[in-house]
Amino acid sequence: MTRQTIIFIFLSLTFVQSFSQTDRNVKIKISTEWIEKVHKYDFKQNNSTLLKEFENFIKPDTLVGSKEDHHKSGGIFNPMFVNLDSDPLEEMIGLFGWSENDPTLAVFKKIDDSWYLIYYEPFYMFYNSPELQVANIFSANKTFYIRWLNERGSGIYSDSYHFYKLINSKVYHCLELIHEARISGWGLYLNQTVEMNFKFNCATADELWVTYNYNFFPGAVYENDAPWERHEDISLVKGDNDGVNYQWDTHSFTYRPQFYTFSKGNLTEQKISCFGSFGNDTLFVKAFDYEIKQTLDKGTEEQKKLLKKYLDIVSKGQKATSPTGELEEKGQVGKLKFYGTKKKK
Repeated sequence: MTRQTIIFIFLSLTFVQSFSQTDRNVKIKISTEWIEKVHKYDFKQNNSTLLKEFENFIKPDTLVGSKEDHHKSGGIFNPMFVNLDSDPLEEMIGLFGWSENDPTLAVFKKIDDSWYLIYYEPFYMFYNSPELQVANIFSANKTFYIRWLNERGSGIYSDSYHFYKLINSKVYHCLELIHEARISGWGLYLNQTVEMNFKFNCATADELWVTYNYNFFPGAVYENDAPWERHEDISLVKGDNDGVNYQWDTHSFTYRPQFYTFSKGNLTEQKISCFGSFGNDTLFVKAFDYEIKQTLDKGTEEQKKLLKKYLDIVSKGQKATSPTGELEEKGQVGKLKFYGTKKKK
C-alpha cells in the first residue's frame, strides 16, 4: 500500500465524520457516598477506584479506551463543584478517563436530595491535554466548553470547541466552533489553514466574539511538485481577523451568529461551514464568490492563473485534485469510502 493510498484512507474518514451532536442526557442515580469521596479527593491519591466506580454507574458503557491493565496507574479525574444554573445549589462537572486521549465530560446534579449523573460524553484529544472551562458570563446559566479533536495526520489537522449550558436539569450543546483546520497536500488542489479565537462578553450580555484567520491556497499544482507540497504564499482567498458575534437565543437554546450584511466581504454561514469542510470545492466557490472575484481582478498573474484553472475544474463538476495524483475510489465499508492514486494507463 502506497503512502498516498494510506493518507487518502484517512482523508475519506474525515469526510464521513459529521459535526452533529447526539443527545447524551441521562438520569443515573449516584450514591451520595461517592460524591462525598469526590468532594474530598486531594488530587494526590490514586484515582483508579473512583474511576472504576464511575464506570459502574454507566454500565454497560465504559470509559473509552479502558482496559484492565490500565487501571493500576489510574487516569484522569478532574472534578470541580460550581453553580452552573439558576438554582442556588452547586453542580459537579469534570473530565474522567483512563488516558488523556480519551476523556469523558460528565455533569452531575442534585435533584430532590439525591445526586444524579445527568450528562456524559466521551471525546478525543491528541497533542494537547484535554481542557474543560467554565465561563463567568452575564447569565445565571454558565457556559462550559471543551476542545475536541476532529482529525489528525501528516499534513492534516482539525479541532473544535464545543459549548454547553445546563438549563432545567438538561445539558444543551449550544455551539460548535472550528478552532484549527488545516490541510496540505492530500491530492487536493485547494489547501487551507484556518485559526479561530473567541472571547466572552462577561460584563453585560450572554455572547461571544469570534474571529478567524484563514488562507486558501494551491497545493501540489505543478507537474514537478511532490504530492505533499503546498504554495501558501500564493493565496487564492485570505482573511485576517474576520469577526462575527454569537448571541444567546432563549428560544433555540443555542448561540446564534449575527452576520453583518453591509459588506460583501463579511463572514457568512457558508464561509464558516467551509472552514471545517476539507475539499468541498462547490461550497468554497459559492461561499467565497466575492473574494474570488477580487483575486481575479486584483491578484498577481500567478494567482489569477491558478485560480482560473481551479474554477475551470470545478465548473465541469470535477473533483479539484492535484496533477501529481488523480484519485479514484478503491472500496467502501459501510459509509466509509477508500481512495487511492489512480494508476496511469
